[in-house]
Amino acid sequence: MSTTELWEVNEHWVGLDVAKASFEAALVRPGQRFPQTPMREFPLATFPRTADGVQAFLAWLDEHVQDAPVRTAMEATGSYSVELAAWLIHARPALQPAIHNAHETAHFIKSLGLRNKTDGLDARGLALFGAERRPAPYEPLTPEREQLRTVSRYRDLLIRERVALENHLSEIGQSNFTAVNAKKRLRNLKDDIHRCEDELKVIVEKHPEIKHDVELLATIDGVAFLTAVTILAELGDLRRFARARQLTAYAGTTPRIVQSGPNKGKTRLCKRGNARARKTLYLSVLCIIRSKHDSHLKRTYQKLVAGGLPKKAAIAALMRKLLVVMRAMLIHNTSYKRNPHATGDSLTKNHLVA
Repeated sequence: MSTTELWEVNEHWVGLDVAKASFEAALVRPGQRFPQTPMREFPLATFPRTADGVQAFLAWLDEHVQDAPVRTAMEATGSYSVELAAWLIHARPALQPAIHNAHETAHFIKSLGLRNKTDGLDARGLALFGAERRPAPYEPLTPEREQLRTVSRYRDLLIRERVALENHLSEIGQSNFTAVNAKKRLRNLKDDIHRCEDELKVIVEKHPEIKHDVELLATIDGVAFLTAVTILAELGDLRRFARARQLTAYAGTTPRIVQSGPNKGKTRLCKRGNARARKTLYLSVLCIIRSKHDSHLKRTYQKLVAGGLPKKAAIAALMRKLLVVMRAMLIHNTSYKRNPHATGDSLTKNHLVA
């Protein structure tokens, strides 16, 4: 047995059930499995979700584990799990905290057949999930990409509020007071949205690497500044994915096949991943297929529809291809050169599947 394999056999896993003010921690030792080991035998403790709480958790962990590797697993709970993971990485990088898809962890815990559902049982279930599945460590965004994501998501929030208020204006009726105040609020929302866009431009200008990536992606028809920023903010550096299929799966743009015996359901997007990135890709694809300019991406869509593929399925396929093209452009530092007379675009087939 190699040193790496021996290290993994001796690996302890801690499940962390994260809430706003606190988190539950449960420890699973090497070789322990449920139901052979009853749930009550997995050590459990509660700590405040603060930097001091993390220090108390580490002290508790050191009491239970001496001179052995430990990793932690938690499910995605937005900023709560991200902040806790950052504290853990800063305090003890060897923990390599994993933040996993809540949909998958929830189904794993359900598969244990537990009669009750409590924070403590969820923490123990997450520890068992980590021990069995060994999820990959969480890769935090760089501070500048985190800034981009925060401002971009705030802008999305303002846009949703603006759309809701615009729709409500038609239902206000005869109340002059309500109409005046709604229009005033609408003007403020539009000003705030513009300020968010200006802030995004300031952040991009301050960081040459991000600026270069945004400028490359913006050479694609249908991909403007805000589209490029959203993709980079939500998915991070596209170069970090070793294979294109890993990126498309991460974004939830891969097809989901439904088949059971002779019955075959409709194939749809799996939608496991970043919904904001998918929405942005969808709007970009609509711009591409409606553009007056010719491009390889637009011709791909036309070819798919001409071959009998439904329009919605063709749009989904083009979303996936657009993401693959974006990754290839950044890896090979290549802009998207549109040539109406060429049979393909500026990226070779090998580049697209790299």
